Amino acid sequence: MLFKYKRLLLACVALFVLITFCAAVMVYKTINDFKSSPAIFDKQVYSLKYGENATKVIEDFSSNPITKQINKIYLHFHTEYTAVQKGDYLVDGKKSLLDLLKDMVQGNVVQKIYPTFPIIEGTNYAKIMRSISKRKTEDKTFFKLIKEPRKLMLEIFSDDLELLEFIGGPRENFEGLISPATYPMYEKNPYMHMFRKGMLRQARILKKYWNDREESEFIKTPYDALIMASLIERETFLDDERPIIASVFYNRLNRGMRLQTDPSVMYGVNPIFIGRLSKVHLLTDTPYNTYTRSGLPPTPICMPREQSIYAVLHPSKTDYLFFVAKSPSPKDGHAFSSNLRAHNRAVSAYRKNIREFLVSQHENADENDELLVAEEEANASAVGEQIASIKNEEDNAKSEEKTDVISVEKKNNASVEKKESLKKDVSGSNSKKSKNKNKENS
Repeated sequence: MLFKYKRLLLACVALFVLITFCAAVMVYKTINDFKSSPAIFDKQVYSLKYGENATKVIEDFSSNPITKQINKIYLHFHTEYTAVQKGDYLVDGKKSLLDLLKDMVQGNVVQKIYPTFPIIEGTNYAKIMRSISKRKTEDKTFFKLIKEPRKLMLEIFSDDLELLEFIGGPRENFEGLISPATYPMYEKNPYMHMFRKGMLRQARILKKYWNDREESEFIKTPYDALIMASLIERETFLDDERPIIASVFYNRLNRGMRLQTDPSVMYGVNPIFIGRLSKVHLLTDTPYNTYTRSGLPPTPICMPREQSIYAVLHPSKTDYLFFVAKSPSPKDGHAFSSNLRAHNRAVSAYRKNIREFLVSQHENADENDELLVAEEEANASAVGEQIASIKNEEDNAKSEEKTDVISVEKKNNASVEKKESLKKDVSGSNSKKSKNKNKENS
């Protein structure tokens, strides 16, 4: 009997040792996996929200109840891994659960890589909307408000109505109002976010340079500055030319000359202009044709960069009235001239360069020549009009002077006639007196 009890006791001890050993092995393996085995999750990014703790992380990553408990006990004795921070964390299939907890303690949140939407310098609103229409990105708020542009602008500037008033209030046309940049397409309202950020930035750039601007009678409002900046943006590729082109525009406006800028003509034909500008285009009147109409166009023609806005408000001091490209490459810039004769020489040099380029490309140069001839005729006409205007002013001044001289001569003649008549009267009276005296003497 005693032998039986001994055998039972030994069996119990052996079982206990076996269970303890198995438990120890399991604890060791669990902790080892916790420290070194890749953490497995159904998503690549794990989001820890405000108020959630390390225990919540263990619950989400551990499916086995026993494993959960062992990991929790481990954290109980290692509190340095419990002060986790909210955020999104990368689960890359390489980091262990302990590594992830370390990231959460240090706040090593993952930077989400969002798709982007580039608004290139010089692009226009029609092209932006065409690009948006080709993308399958949802934004119910944007697509609802875009049908009512004024409401969209009021929504965008709702936190800064003073800034909205600075640019002239809400408008039906967004041209020029969005700052060129590359915008992230966030998951929620991506286009609304892009328009808000772009419009606020453009308005703030305008305001930054407006207060210390060089005042001009032709740029009366920040919106006027935006219009001219858009013309400059489309005219040159080089930042150092922008203030010079601004000076050309100011000089022409000061002399009553039309701006005669091709990009504005193209925009008037079609905002998404394709092909070559022709003589017919230059002669076809639209609100944006600066060959047929004086002053600035009614709206901007593109989205100008900050440097173009600065150039309008801080132009160079020059006497230039004309400019033409030096070569087919925009990087070569422009030749600037202060009179038509010098400009025509620059045009001839450009035409020669263009012909050489087109011959090398096996293309026809006649179409380009036709446009240059039309532009020369327009420039000659503009100069002719200016000379005629000046001549008329001089003729008017001369005629006024002549009228004054004639009136003075008439006055002088009248005074002479009066003097002569007085002399006659005096001589007549003297002769009468002498006759009377003679009678008295006789």
